[in-house]
Amino acid sequence: MGKAPRDSSVEHYIQPGSLSVIEAMTDDINSRNVDSIFHIGDISYATGFLVEWDFFLHQINPISSRVSYMTAIGNHEREYIDSGSVYILADSGGEVGVPYETYFPMPTPAKDKPWYSIEQGSVHITMISTEHDWTKNSEQYQWMKKDMASVDRSKTPWLIFMGHRPMYTSAPGFLSVDEKFIDKVEPLLLASIVDLALFGHVHNYERTCSIYKSQCMKLPCKDEAGIYTYDHSNYSAPVQAIIGMAGFSLDKFPSGINNSWSLSRHSEYGSLRAHATRTDIKLEVSMYENLRIALHTVRHLRMDSMTFI
Repeated sequence: MGKAPRDSSVEHYIQPGSLSVIEAMTDDINSRNVDSIFHIGDISYATGFLVEWDFFLHQINPISSRVSYMTAIGNHEREYIDSGSVYILADSGGEVGVPYETYFPMPTPAKDKPWYSIEQGSVHITMISTEHDWTKNSEQYQWMKKDMASVDRSKTPWLIFMGHRPMYTSAPGFLSVDEKFIDKVEPLLLASIVDLALFGHVHNYERTCSIYKSQCMKLPCKDEAGIYTYDHSNYSAPVQAIIGMAGFSLDKFPSGINNSWSLSRHSEYGSLRAHATRTDIKLEVSMYENLRIALHTVRHLRMDSMTFI
């Protein structure tokens, strides 16, 4: 997401799509019954400039003052040299998660353990930190395993997994995908019968088939209206999506992409809406062409199936 000035003033780090996305989300909240917003890492991009947290908090106030604003930590909040982060880069500008945890106190086990889960209606959401140790002997991995195994699917039939760095992307980039992360965590998603995995980090939108180990385990059905339905009555694997298109300069997709698992790709600013019942989840991806014009593409999950429009 990040922030951008409304006039000709200059900040050290500007995310050009953030204003139009916030305006569109504000319109959504004013016209729909919205329960929560989930922001999966790379929150303000302040990266050591504390005043830019103030800019960001002011920018999101029209939505964060109305509904719960749930977050995950990303590399631009936590990552720094010799700080205990998984990736040894200086992306947080030395913040190492301190402003993030101060401004966004989530229901985590403790300080600098930014993983948690919540339940809303028919959905259990497991939120992890891709910037903290996720290997099999780590505290976070054991927590993930226990948390997802404890879900009562008779009460919350849907299980959604969220974290900042993705497992799959068609966009090239430095450290876009970590094969070690996939190797350690993807089998846990399958074993836990995760329905949907949502990620950020890469600045575009991309959706997969029901995927495991880079293979399509099942393809969705598409109806005459262009709606894709993933049938989870006979579960095969999670559907994964990158939804990193809310503010930062967009990552373009290269020409000639030939990933059979990549079913939908958009390099446009936008956001993802979700509405869940006990039997289905409807997901709508709203894109804001040229920062202003809305283009709607939707897909869907149902218990029976999951549907994307």
